[in-house]
Amino acid sequence: MTRLANPELPGKLLSVAEQIVVKSGHQALNMRDLARRVGVTATAIYHYFESKEVLLLKIKLRAAEKLNSRIRAIDPKLGPVQTIRELGMRYIEFAEEHPNLYRLLFDTPIGTTPLGQTDQPVLYYTYYVARNALERMAAAEMYPHDPRYGAMMGWTMLHGFCSLLMSGSLELAEGMDREQLKELFLRFYSGGGEPDRHARNS
Repeated sequence: MTRLANPELPGKLLSVAEQIVVKSGHQALNMRDLARRVGVTATAIYHYFESKEVLLLKIKLRAAEKLNSRIRAIDPKLGPVQTIRELGMRYIEFAEEHPNLYRLLFDTPIGTTPLGQTDQPVLYYTYYVARNALERMAAAEMYPHDPRYGAMMGWTMLHGFCSLLMSGSLELAEGMDREQLKELFLRFYSGGGEPDRHARNS
């Protein structure tokens, strides 16, 4: 079995690369600059990561785990409507607190790098939680649509809101502050597009 020249180096490279992304965005990640910061040659990086695309996917998975840990902390005893609201709140908080990780996670393509067997559940964990909540609502005759489509459209709405919120565009539209906008959005998001639609069942 071939041993890695330095078994600690992949983790260090990932950590430093993630720091660059957090501070300056994924566009700022440069393999030569990363090598200089870590004190290795650029060739050494490719010994552990076949390409920059592979490295970015690893950082993306780490970012997804940070978001997923927030979603996992949602009280499992909550009803499905409140679960969706909590999911939305935590998703928005992650986007606000880690804007560059959020952009890497959702605004960059997966690329041609094949996903590992365990990668897709990590990248789509939030989607699966939302779909599960909608399935519970559908089983209770609280949601008349296919939960799969509802989860996809809900994700589209949630991502669009986060992107516009971070750009400052929404605040200018109606002169509302961020907290007002978030509360308004969460009422629509957890109500299936109608504010307080399911309030009595949450």
